[in-house]
Amino acid sequence: MSEEKRLHPITTVMNALKTLKEAFIPIVILVFLNRGEAESILDYLPFFIMGAMIILFLFLGVIKWWRFKYWLEEGELRIEQGLFVKKKRYIPFERIQSLNYTEGILHRPLKLVKIKVETAGSSASQESEAELTAITKEEADELNRIISAAKKKLKEGNTEEFDGDTSIVEEQPEERVLYKMSAKDLIVMATTSGGAGVVLGGVLIFLSQFGEFIPYEAVFEELVDIVETGFLLAGVAAVFVFLIAWLIAVGMTFLRYADFTVKLVDKDIVITRGLLEKKQTTVPLKRIQGIRFDQNIAREPFGYTSVTIESAGGSVLEKDSNAIRLLPMIREKEAFPILNEIMPDYQWKTAFTGVPKRSLKRYIFWKMLFSLVIIGPVSYFFFPLGLISLVLIPLAAGLGWLQYKTAGWSASHDQLTLKYRGFSKQIVYMKKKRIQSLAWTQTIFQRRGDVATIHSTIKSFASGSHSSIAHVAQDDAELLMEWYSPEAEVKKVHDPVRLDPEVEGH
Repeated sequence: MSEEKRLHPITTVMNALKTLKEAFIPIVILVFLNRGEAESILDYLPFFIMGAMIILFLFLGVIKWWRFKYWLEEGELRIEQGLFVKKKRYIPFERIQSLNYTEGILHRPLKLVKIKVETAGSSASQESEAELTAITKEEADELNRIISAAKKKLKEGNTEEFDGDTSIVEEQPEERVLYKMSAKDLIVMATTSGGAGVVLGGVLIFLSQFGEFIPYEAVFEELVDIVETGFLLAGVAAVFVFLIAWLIAVGMTFLRYADFTVKLVDKDIVITRGLLEKKQTTVPLKRIQGIRFDQNIAREPFGYTSVTIESAGGSVLEKDSNAIRLLPMIREKEAFPILNEIMPDYQWKTAFTGVPKRSLKRYIFWKMLFSLVIIGPVSYFFFPLGLISLVLIPLAAGLGWLQYKTAGWSASHDQLTLKYRGFSKQIVYMKKKRIQSLAWTQTIFQRRGDVATIHSTIKSFASGSHSSIAHVAQDDAELLMEWYSPEAEVKKVHDPVRLDPEVEGH
């Protein structure tokens, strides 16, 4: 048995800040209750209550820190905690999939990390299996080494119980850096991600909440004066606003993805990123369910894409624990050598079977129909300016044509690859053994055209990760269902032509 340990004392402050964050809305209400001039001491009551709440949160943070203990015993990570009711949690080493590190603003000056323990069953829960809010980096690394070494011995058939003796710790396996994101890629990513638009939208929403304090009429009159002065000046002002928004978007991207590095450590992928808050995510290769390429319209002409791992396990509340960005911004041709080192059993360059020509009118018709649903009321209620929305018709037709040209599928004896488009182009690579379900549906209209929609699901998130291709030839849909059936292993019914390495598959 290893000795019982407590978290770093800074945990008391972190606990208090977390509670304050959860109580943010009640605190704001208390502040606004006292917006007028104080006439008696009772008018300061909301501030007294708020101060008492802060003191109480700090006190409870100290108690929670003192009651939290962890140690290693009998092949388990054991945790004892509880503010009023003592709780004990025992996590066997063999169930632990990864220890994910996070270094926040309060962690880094003290060389601390937060550890999230992810297990094979975490995806069905509402949070990580366990969390060590603040421990030293050395303690975290030692914990990781001990658990990894114990799991390795179990795999080798050594069932001897672990008693907490750190002598079983072996040397760290060799690390190989596969990818490091450059400053150029960060700028391209921020520019093509639509982040500037998000910033502008956020500013407008924020300003809309303070309409009574902003003299919109005076601002509007100033804008009219600017336009009357000259369209050039108005254009310069617009460019300046978008430049500021772009700089903010670039800054946010740098904060999140600075020093983005992908390493291969034994049979795990280790991803580190972040400037102010540094995160380290470990993904065991055996948890990978599929790989997704994502190209938006701005990146596609330049050959840039992002690569995402669809992973089993993780926490529902952690948005990065299931769909993990492996390569946030990279040229497509540069991604394949990296992926070959990580998952050499995947076929990355493959020939796609497209949808039939008769499907083109279906892609275009449904997109145009949807645009008319928007154009009708907009044109009626905002006539005549609303007629500008008619431009959506050719845009919708163009999108339908792009979706038709993109749609395609490919199946070998053990892999299914789907290619489709919403607004962005998606390519999903799935091993047959990882596919949870494969189905095809057919509407009345599709039945007349002898086409159908293919749906596939792999294990990721609580309900799985879904991919679908509309208006596939019915014969192809039936062929895929036959390929997925258990009898296909015996029949070997389908083995498409594979491209040579020199030939582009997309």
